[in-house]
Amino acid sequence: MVFSQLWRRVRRRGLDREQAAVEPIAALRFGGAGDANDLLRTRGERVYEEMLTDAQVQSALTTKKFGVLDADWQIVPGGEDAPSQRAAELVRFALGQLRGSVIRILLNALDALAHGYSVQEINYTLCEQEPWSGMVIWQSIKSKPPRLFRLETDEFRNLKALYLRTPAGEEKPLPAEKFVVYSYNGSYESPTGRSDLRAAYKHWWAKGLLLKFWLLSLEKFGAPTVKGVVPRHVPEAERRELLEVLDRIQQETAVVLPEDVQIELLEGKSPVGAAYLQAVQFHNKEIARAVLGQTLATDEGMRTGSLALGKVHYRVMQLYFRVLRRDLAEQVMEEQLFRRLVELNFADAKTPRFVWVERDVEEE
Repeated sequence: MVFSQLWRRVRRRGLDREQAAVEPIAALRFGGAGDANDLLRTRGERVYEEMLTDAQVQSALTTKKFGVLDADWQIVPGGEDAPSQRAAELVRFALGQLRGSVIRILLNALDALAHGYSVQEINYTLCEQEPWSGMVIWQSIKSKPPRLFRLETDEFRNLKALYLRTPAGEEKPLPAEKFVVYSYNGSYESPTGRSDLRAAYKHWWAKGLLLKFWLLSLEKFGAPTVKGVVPRHVPEAERRELLEVLDRIQQETAVVLPEDVQIELLEGKSPVGAAYLQAVQFHNKEIARAVLGQTLATDEGMRTGSLALGKVHYRVMQLYFRVLRRDLAEQVMEEQLFRRLVELNFADAKTPRFVWVERDVEEE
């Protein structure tokens, strides 16, 4: 009876149904705390999506995501009492029944590295399998594009509601407890966080300009200028003929010329584009530094360094990973997933803990 009343309450609040449509392509993230970001205010949310098409940006973010998730984990009861032990068992069971995987939930949460925050919708269902029959468990946890939402907070920046932009251009209010909102690197409790790409933006922008000028330089100076030397007495008509031959010389495999005509190729003293390559490499390193906190892991041997320096860079990167793991465990798994599920099903159980099994950096 108690569980049937609980389920009616869940259905009445719409927690058993997916509500945030993703179809409207024209929908944009608007208003909210995210407007305080100067880059988003001037360029719009699409700028981060555009940056993700850059190979260096994509590589650095993927390295960070996979590095964070490269660790085992376990569910630990929040207390020694029987209800807390049973709550941990329910969480383990619910994760096993979930459509998807824990890794997928965490990977979707890490989209916040690029956007500042990520949004996932929780869909619940009533369990019919013993010994948990009648209890509420997760059916699915689905990732949503952050740009579709406006986040509403109180004066203390506590998240109160999400507003979805509908195809009709209206704002549809949605309950905050229906969603997992992961705020990454936010200052002053900002729910929209701060993207790693904000610090990388100027280097990505400068690199884009450099690549354009590099292509123009290659088009103009990539092939050496062909110089022909002829005797003074050669008539003008024959000079024009020779010029036509020189124009075609880059496409031809062989030419026949009189013995008194000389040809040479005029090339610069330094390779074409050497300065551009050096500048592009600099900006790639700064992009890696903005995302990963170090550069040696992505330098591809462009310069030599001591083994000790490489280990220092590796430890710095592992430090980033460990802090992020703990943040994901507390913000996403424990606070927004486990706690809500336990409160729906138990009156006095403590929230289970999501614990990463960390490896010793010295052993890796």
